[in-house]
Amino acid sequence: MNKVAGAVLALSCAGPAAAQSVLTIYGGIDLAIAHYRAHGVGSTTKLISGGNQNTRLGIRGREDLGGGHFAAFELEAGLSPDSGAGLATNTNNQPGGAPLAGSQGLTFNRRSIVSVGGDWGELRLGRDYAPSFWPLYLYDPFRTGVGFGGITVLGSTVTNLRVSNSIGYLTPRCDGIQCKGWFGQLMYGFGENPSGSPGASDGNVAGLRIGYGGAQWEVAVASTKTSSEAVADFTQTTGGGTYEAGFARLMFLVGEHRTGRPVAALNNGTRAPFWQAGALIYAGPGYFPVAYTHVRRNDAPDSSAAKIAVGYVYNLSKRTAVYTTYARINNKKELAFPVNVGGDAGPVPLPGGGASGWDLGVRHVF
Repeated sequence: MNKVAGAVLALSCAGPAAAQSVLTIYGGIDLAIAHYRAHGVGSTTKLISGGNQNTRLGIRGREDLGGGHFAAFELEAGLSPDSGAGLATNTNNQPGGAPLAGSQGLTFNRRSIVSVGGDWGELRLGRDYAPSFWPLYLYDPFRTGVGFGGITVLGSTVTNLRVSNSIGYLTPRCDGIQCKGWFGQLMYGFGENPSGSPGASDGNVAGLRIGYGGAQWEVAVASTKTSSEAVADFTQTTGGGTYEAGFARLMFLVGEHRTGRPVAALNNGTRAPFWQAGALIYAGPGYFPVAYTHVRRNDAPDSSAAKIAVGYVYNLSKRTAVYTTYARINNKKELAFPVNVGGDAGPVPLPGGGASGWDLGVRHVF
């Protein structure tokens, strides 16, 4: 607590002459031609964003306050460069929380935070990534696009990736992506509803991530729960790890998405447990991402889906790459997952039908 108090004091007392500031503009643009096919509904070809990395534009700044303390901010906007539109955001972690359509231009929907930190860790305020998002991102060899394994989200949740109105804490030597030794992340987000009103707790979010980062490997587990009286609570639990084997980076991911409302005769709500085995296999000036994902759903008896994806990323330089991906998903019984999800999702097959897709694209980061 003394170290935290010292950081707050440094914020109030540090003069402009003593501070050292760094401002960075960064981002990436990714576009691909994608072709999707789904059983019973035909096929479609489109230009998509984010076949290899999500398109984004960001500004970050950091100021040295002395004594090992710092202040920082980050604003990151998601883009759809095929149309020039900005991506949607959400104001209160609820499905009806004034989501923006995306056609209004830029929104800093990916991240908008201010923070203070030091050798005691980092305290963040604003819109940030949910703790349970990080295993999904770090331990999936595709992370986005046609090969992405995140096909298991239930219901109309808006917090499976990011949380608005949040207060977060990260332990030392961890910025969210790069973490060394034992690390942890805590988050609480506010739904900002009046007390005593129906659904007063809706949109309140609590999350935790713990893990260990070694020289060649990392493991972590995380869970995030979003309260909702009307739609039923949503809990996202994820875990996994990576291992650098020399010829490849091996990855494993496991988790469960769960809503609290019972479905039919079920007493424990709707659950979608999933697991994924994947790797980045190094080859020449690039790598082959490969993954196999399996998910079950208990609200549709004996229903499951399995997805296999393979691709190649060829690095033209440190900042530019071309890539291609092929993926296929086989649904059983009542499930009808498309091969891709999100804004650039492919067509939804008939229940129990399969879907496939490929993309060919280029991405440039700066």
